[in-house]
Amino acid sequence: MDSSWQSKQLYDEIRGRFVAATPEEHVRQAVLKEMIQTLGYPKTLIAVEKELKELPHLAHSAPPERRIDILCYGKKIHPAYPLYPLLLIECKAKTIDAEAKEQLIGYNSSVGAYFIALAAPDAMQFGYLDKKSGRTLFHSGLPSYQDLLSWIR
Repeated sequence: MDSSWQSKQLYDEIRGRFVAATPEEHVRQAVLKEMIQTLGYPKTLIAVEKELKELPHLAHSAPPERRIDILCYGKKIHPAYPLYPLLLIECKAKTIDAEAKEQLIGYNSSVGAYFIALAAPDAMQFGYLDKKSGRTLFHSGLPSYQDLLSWIR
């Protein structure tokens, strides 16, 4: 049996299928593995590669034609929705720069997640809106699922 296709494919346990092994997909799969195995993010609350119009809390609006990389939901963290976006992650094949940050902030203006993050092969930056300054602040790393929940409650 020819296994050369395996070097060109990665298994995504969230989507339940093999996907093309692009540089961005390698980053996405590494982030998902860390989220699930190390940081306690529930697999059942993670969405991967979804169009904005597919997100339940945006079903009745007309969101822009965009696709998110990774979105983790929280249960009962918003008064109007049983599931609501907790963390939006954008994956980059190369480096994190100011343009990538602005893109992610723009995406989140539609999604409305409490927290955002950017992932690249050699870096992870976690962001949130600082209510005092009105600016989005970024820090290295990614907090655990439980830490994020405790910060919004």
